[in-house]
Amino acid sequence: MYSDLQSLPKLSFPLMPKEEFSNDLESLYKIPFHSILLTYPKTSEGKDSSFEEWKKKGVLKKEGAAIYKYTQEYKHPVSGKLFKRVGIMAGLKVDDWGPESVLPHEGINSEVVEQGIQFLENYQVNSSPIHLLYSDPEQRLRNYLENPTELISMFTDSLGTIHKLEKFEERTYKDIYKLFKSNPLFLADGHHRYQTMILFNRKYSKNTLIPAYISLIENEPPRILPFHRLVKLSEFKEEKLLHILKKFFQVQPISSENVEAFTVQEDGGEWGLIMKSQSFILKPINEKVKHFINNKAYNEAGQKMALIDYLVLKYLEDFKKEQAKNWFNLKFSYNFTKLTRKVRSGEADFGLILKGISMKTLGRTVLDNSILPEKSTFFYPKMLAGLVFYDLTDQN
Repeated sequence: MYSDLQSLPKLSFPLMPKEEFSNDLESLYKIPFHSILLTYPKTSEGKDSSFEEWKKKGVLKKEGAAIYKYTQEYKHPVSGKLFKRVGIMAGLKVDDWGPESVLPHEGINSEVVEQGIQFLENYQVNSSPIHLLYSDPEQRLRNYLENPTELISMFTDSLGTIHKLEKFEERTYKDIYKLFKSNPLFLADGHHRYQTMILFNRKYSKNTLIPAYISLIENEPPRILPFHRLVKLSEFKEEKLLHILKKFFQVQPISSENVEAFTVQEDGGEWGLIMKSQSFILKPINEKVKHFINNKAYNEAGQKMALIDYLVLKYLEDFKKEQAKNWFNLKFSYNFTKLTRKVRSGEADFGLILKGISMKTLGRTVLDNSILPEKSTFFYPKMLAGLVFYDLTDQN
């Protein structure tokens, strides 16, 4: 951890997609010892990385093995309601995906994983905890979360989330550990980070743990925020996109304000479309879309999201020669206001607006071994980078 925990508010940051940060993201790189330097570094480094330097200078101090209680209190960015997320922070053993370890719900981009492996090789540190959900109907974990704890740090981040980190008494460790021997863990956030660690351990024959936050699923809002899609192309014509969409959808004009209201309604299978000059609601023509759904991966949420991703990629096929599909053609945002601003300004050509799925739907999706397209859900608030640093060189 940082030696000076009083500095956490200015040295840590939520693990948001880069495009979700305000324009002063670059200013974070200018703050000495900011955790972004070991999370989203701009340069590759070898053995004498910043992490090693920070340890030598005493910026970071080694902590003994521990289990922490971690609480996030926040205002929901859409409903405005107050929520309190609570769980444990611990080192998690990394196994292959499955009910005996971790259950995923989203697809994974292999290029992102490869970049993650290169980062671990260069820096030998993990400052980005993953977030998992634990179902606790018998309140066994909740009972331990009510045990006496030692306050380590408490502060409010730049987005208004209150973070509280506490340490459990050592006598409770074994009992807490036993709680997770049988019940599955649902991965909320960190699919790429977990897959990266699987392949990193396999490549180097290691058993390195991954820092993980395991919170109670019962404390989550009933509906998960969606990740909307933003597309930017070398050439774009609104009429061409509408021509493609009308083959599969009833295309209903609507004001952009009403599109935003539509996103919080119960999911009826529609999407929103934002373009620079106009907005629409897209209602699928069922008999025309069935052909494009992989029945083997059919599920209530995945069917809908897979279809909209298919149509985006189908549209992009026409531009492959000029601008091959990559991570930067297709971007993601949970923030409707920012998305609309980017489309209106021309920074993006169009935005596809999704509705969030319910926690119940997500549970069925996971237990059915179905996978949603990558970036389908946005669990808010995000974990903090810099709250803990896991040293990959220290196997003790």
